[in-house]
Amino acid sequence: MPAKVWWIIHKDLLSEYRARRAWPAMVLMGVLVALVFSLQMDLLPDQKQQIAGGLVWLAIFFAGTVAMDRSFAAERDDGCWDALTICPVDPAAIFLAKFVANAIALAALEAILIPLFTILSGAGFANHPWAMLLVAVLGNLGIAAVGTLLSALSAGIRHGTSLLVLLLLPLATPVVLAAAEATRLICEESLDPQFWRWVQLLAGFAVVFVTAGTVLFGYVVED
Repeated sequence: MPAKVWWIIHKDLLSEYRARRAWPAMVLMGVLVALVFSLQMDLLPDQKQQIAGGLVWLAIFFAGTVAMDRSFAAERDDGCWDALTICPVDPAAIFLAKFVANAIALAALEAILIPLFTILSGAGFANHPWAMLLVAVLGNLGIAAVGTLLSALSAGIRHGTSLLVLLLLPLATPVVLAAAEATRLICEESLDPQFWRWVQLLAGFAVVFVTAGTVLFGYVVED
């Protein structure tokens, strides 16, 4: 299974590198959202610290859906969706490969947007770099896991390309809220037990969504 997983990851990343269909649009959307938010934040420094976490995670979520919506686009556009569902590969391996590819895309987006928000808004994301990295990784895993599963579901529906955001928003909202609250506490330099409760919640979401995706993916592609 590991060889097949890495082969699919390599195929997806190489295809995106050659075609550049999703990542440039994802980054452009994220930067535009960051610019719009920063221009509208005519607030006192303390007020910026309170809302900057929510704004950066909204930008990551909405821009990230662009890449996740393209997770199965090559198979869908080239008429290979049926071939993917019947190929002699464990559905769990397909899910894990697509999940890792989406997590890499979100990590690249976060590496751009978090420093950009820091520069534009003056938010203290760099107050505790390792804590911010932990929140980013856990939030990334939660969003990528549920996004990959729902992307497969929408790919199997005719004209389902516009459904991903509608399907993803209610399920990913707890992850976005937890990540936003943890980020707010980082900006306020409050790494107290409340911060670690949000981190534990993010870790729980990541474990639940990755496990659910691995178990349910086979049923999703069959339907």
